[in-house]
Amino acid sequence: MMMNYTAIALWGLVNVLQAYKMFRSIIVYEINRRRDKKLYAKNIYITRGDRLGIIALAVALPITPAVMFMLHLLNDIGFHFLDIGVFLLICTLLYFFNEATGSYTKISPEGVEEDDGHDNKTFYPLNAIDKVTYRESYDSENPDSVSFETKSGKHIARFGPIYEGYPLLAMTRFKMENDRWPDMNNPEEAAQVKAWMNWNSTIPHIKDKEIAGLAEVDM
Repeated sequence: MMMNYTAIALWGLVNVLQAYKMFRSIIVYEINRRRDKKLYAKNIYITRGDRLGIIALAVALPITPAVMFMLHLLNDIGFHFLDIGVFLLICTLLYFFNEATGSYTKISPEGVEEDDGHDNKTFYPLNAIDKVTYRESYDSENPDSVSFETKSGKHIARFGPIYEGYPLLAMTRFKMENDRWPDMNNPEEAAQVKAWMNWNSTIPHIKDKEIAGLAEVDM
């Protein structure tokens, strides 16, 4: 009986802490999205985790500890191996939830910054981009994607669906045509890059081609 009461208390606590964490993360995510829109005027483009994935996790996360709480409340089953398994499942879901709400890719005049949602950030200047690869998907459930790498093969960014990567693709086209990366603080060059931020102005320039040798620094 005592073990069951302990399990009820623990699952109740887990439910409360998880709900707080979840709602706080969602609020911060939405605030950041609104702030991101204001940065477009400064030629800074930020992409974040998919809302549908966040919604799916936001539905699954509260249900799991709530079910365990009710199970112990209605049945004297003590502390069970099921509790350990469900707790590990919750930890896994929270890991992906943090990744979905906290991850982002930031494209700015200075370069590309990525955060995987676990405070692991990487930054590469634009002139470190050496290779651009377009991958066409033949599976309707998986979108096409574009990846960017350094001369040494380090991952810089990967975009899919394609539209998220248009700013960087437009900058890449500028580099290919002018043999230098654009100065986004120059209104004329920034306007040209913005005019190319679409499918027709970018994808035909890289699709079915080997785009490499762009880097000006080795990273």
